Amino acid sequence: MTKKKNNQKQWVWAALLTLILIAVISSVLEETFRSVPVNIAVVTQGEIQSYTEERARTSLPHTYNITMPLQGRILPITLAEGERVMKGDVVAHIEDLDWQDYTLEADEIVTAVNNWVIATEAEVKANKVRQDYDQWIWENDKKLHDTSTISDRKMRDSKRLYLDSTVKIEGSQAMLRMSMAIKSITNLLPGYVKRNLDRTQVKSPVTGVILKRYVWNEKSMSPGEPLLDIGNLNAMEVTADILSEEAVSIQPEDRVEIFGESIGNDLIEGKVRLVEPEAFTQLSSLGVEEQRVAVKISLSKESLKHLKQSGKNLGLNYRVRVRIITETKKNVSVIPRTSLFLGTNDRWQVYQIVDGQAKLTTVKVGLMNNHQAEIISGLRHGDSVIVAPESSINDGLNVSAIP
Repeated sequence: MTKKKNNQKQWVWAALLTLILIAVISSVLEETFRSVPVNIAVVTQGEIQSYTEERARTSLPHTYNITMPLQGRILPITLAEGERVMKGDVVAHIEDLDWQDYTLEADEIVTAVNNWVIATEAEVKANKVRQDYDQWIWENDKKLHDTSTISDRKMRDSKRLYLDSTVKIEGSQAMLRMSMAIKSITNLLPGYVKRNLDRTQVKSPVTGVILKRYVWNEKSMSPGEPLLDIGNLNAMEVTADILSEEAVSIQPEDRVEIFGESIGNDLIEGKVRLVEPEAFTQLSSLGVEEQRVAVKISLSKESLKHLKQSGKNLGLNYRVRVRIITETKKNVSVIPRTSLFLGTNDRWQVYQIVDGQAKLTTVKVGLMNNHQAEIISGLRHGDSVIVAPESSINDGLNVSAIP
C-alpha cells in the first residue's frame, strides 16, 4: 500500500515537471517567433526640398525718419499713427513768424546794399571827373612853368591837387569793389531765408503711413530731433535672423514660403532679396550665444493683394515664420526623415523590412529636411523601412506592420 502511494506521488511530480517544461518551452518559442508591430513606410519616388525654417518679422526696406530741419518751435502735430499721407503733404509745422520777419529784413538789406553800390559808383564817376580836371590844370601849369609864366609854388599846388584827386579815386574804387563783394553776399540772403522759411513746412518725402509720432505738443526743438517715422507698407518685406551655418546655403532669389498665425491657413510666397554680409551675436532663449545673419525677403504684389483680400492686414514687426528653400530635387528616392538614425562610425542607417524581419541597412543620404530624406544608395524604390524605430528593435527581429 505504501509502495503504491509512493508511485502515485512520483507520477504527480513527473506530471508537474512536464507541465513546467512545456510552459518554459512554449514561452521561449513564443518569444523567438513573436512578431513586433511597427510603423512602416515605403521608399517612394518624388520631390524633396532642402530648406531652412525660422521665425521672422515683417519689416520695411526704408523707414523715413522725419527730423527737425532747423532750430525753432514745433507746433502740435495732429497726425496719428496709422494715418496715410501722400508724398509732398505737410506733416508738421514750425512757427515761422521770425522767418517771415527775416524775409522782410533780408529784402531791406539787399535794397540798402544796392543803393550803397549805386552811390559808390556815382562817387567813383565824380572822382574820375575831378581827377581829369586836376590833371588838365597840372599839365597846363607845367607848360607855363617851363616858360617861367608861373611860379614854382603855383605848379606844386596844382600837382598836389592832382595827386589828391588820384588818391580819392583809388579810395572810391576800393570802396566800390568792397560794396560789390558785399552785394554778392547779401544777394544770397533772400534765398537762404526763403529756403529756411520753406523748411518750416515739413513735408513727407514718400507716400505711406505714419509709423510713429514723437511729438504731440508745441515745444522748442533743435535740428535733428525726431518728429515722425513714415513708411510705405506696400513695400513691406520680411526679415529673418538665420544661423550663420545655415545662411551660407542661402542665395538671393531663393524661393521662400511665409506662413504663421499672422498669415492664416494659407501661405504666401516671396524670394530672398539680400543676405546681409555681416553676422551679429544674439543670445538664444537658453542663454547661448549664436551667430546669426539677417536675411531680407521681398513679398510679391500678388501675395500682398491676397492677404488684403483675405482680411489680413500685416503691420510692421509682425511675427511670421519662413521656409527658405535652398535646393529642390525631383524624381528621387524618398523616405520619412524619422526612419533614419546615426549608427556606427556616424553612418546613416535604417531598419529595412526583409521577409518579415528588421534588417539593419546602411544608406547614403542626399537632401534632408524636417520631414523627408533623399536616399542615394542602400535602398530601392518599393522597399519598406521602419518609421521611428524604438531602441528595442534590433537586427533580425520579427516585425509586422501596424494596420
